[in-house]
Amino acid sequence: MIQQTKVSMLVVLAILAAAVGWSVAQLWPTFFGQGMPVSVGSAIAMILVCVTLLIWTLMTRARLKPGATINRLHPIVAARTAALAMSASRVGSLAFGFYVGVLLANIVASYSSAGTDRIRISAVTAVASLLTAIVAVWLERICLLKEPPNDRDSINGTRA
Repeated sequence: MIQQTKVSMLVVLAILAAAVGWSVAQLWPTFFGQGMPVSVGSAIAMILVCVTLLIWTLMTRARLKPGATINRLHPIVAARTAALAMSASRVGSLAFGFYVGVLLANIVASYSSAGTDRIRISAVTAVASLLTAIVAVWLERICLLKEPPNDRDSINGTRA
């Protein structure tokens, strides 16, 4: 059985990724003679992932409500959705940490228009990544299915 995602593990991943992001952003100018480029595409991609995951979460929540009988989500689909949510929470946490590290490295660097753009893009990407991780943890919690009673327990009249 797969263990539920622990927030403490996501925090540790984010801290490690922040150290990597800060280190890469600090070393980049040494090797390439310019600040590390931060793409707008990364911010757009994380925003799209967050919005898509939020839509999927709201649809899944509606299909797993106790009163939903018509379009009830199949347990296998719920398990696959939980696995997707687990991976999304980890990716969101790692991306959040990395871009926070890049953000911190650019804040202490000398200011220029390119540096300001890197700070803004890193901040937007970090926020979108954090929201992705939060929505993914919420989706995983929604997909937790109650285990059916054991046949032997129902015969004996006992509860586990």
